Amino acid sequence: MEANNQIEAYRLQLKEIRAQVNAGELYQSLSTQLEQIIAQVTPEEPTELTLPDDDDGIKAMLIQFNEQLHQEQLASVSDQEVLQLLRHIGSPDPHVRDKGVYFLFNDLIQQHLLSEQQMVMMVRYLTSDTVLFAHILEPENDAVYQRAFAVLILSVLMYADRAGYHFMTQPLVNQVVDQLALYLVLETDTRGFIDMNGWAHAYTHIGNLLDELSERAQLTRADKLFLMALLIERYKRLDGALIFGEPQRLAGYLARITNKNKLYAEYLLKQLKRWRQQLVVVQTQESQAGWNQIYNRGRLIEAMIIRHDFSQSIMQYLNSVIDFLA
Repeated sequence: MEANNQIEAYRLQLKEIRAQVNAGELYQSLSTQLEQIIAQVTPEEPTELTLPDDDDGIKAMLIQFNEQLHQEQLASVSDQEVLQLLRHIGSPDPHVRDKGVYFLFNDLIQQHLLSEQQMVMMVRYLTSDTVLFAHILEPENDAVYQRAFAVLILSVLMYADRAGYHFMTQPLVNQVVDQLALYLVLETDTRGFIDMNGWAHAYTHIGNLLDELSERAQLTRADKLFLMALLIERYKRLDGALIFGEPQRLAGYLARITNKNKLYAEYLLKQLKRWRQQLVVVQTQESQAGWNQIYNRGRLIEAMIIRHDFSQSIMQYLNSVIDFLA
């Protein structure tokens, strides 16, 4: 199945499941249905990757904007400049992507130098298929920077909306939820810090965005449960090692959401127990991917135990399985 056809098939399945969860028609078998979708994801052959041209004036723009911000002389940023900055979130150069564009957007938002219309434009750009799913089904590649930093900047925008901007309409929130759900199914790149290119950190950034969505009072409990359930099922099946703080970040998200309502706590506890049973099968396979899955779980459990801020029933369970950790 071609990449676009795969993605569309999963999109339709997830929308149906999200609708069923919201209608109260799906709970007991939610994890099984999500697990089946994730198990279907099939890698694609690599295709040519086009990276941003960092010689197009972006470095000079970053220097100019930062100088103007420092001197308090920047009054506004044009739509064209916002789009040029966004096009460089996929740069492999961390001085452009991370310390450049990402840091600058943080400053622009904090100083209220972006209009509501520009922030809506940013959300639409960052949640577009061409940005969020670029080369996502192919072997590990440099498109991960664009994907991961799209998620990171989305989390900043969602925080800004919650902190007082209030530019997110319900259809736009729905778009973020649908695209994040699909991203969780598709993203398998577990790399954290990558040599000279710096951070990819997709699963840390996922934790940031999930946290922000969990804080939205207007988002239904069903949607929050749906996203948490997706994270758990995807995390279980990741073949790569999460060793750059991702388990700690995701443990923080799980603590916050499960302390909001016992519905989430009960669901998480149920899935933790099911996960342990499933690992018995994984252990018999004696593969690198299998051992990564076992150790990823172990790191997450340890990160949860150290926090001491889960419900009593979850903490009791975590402490009872600590001797099982690989």
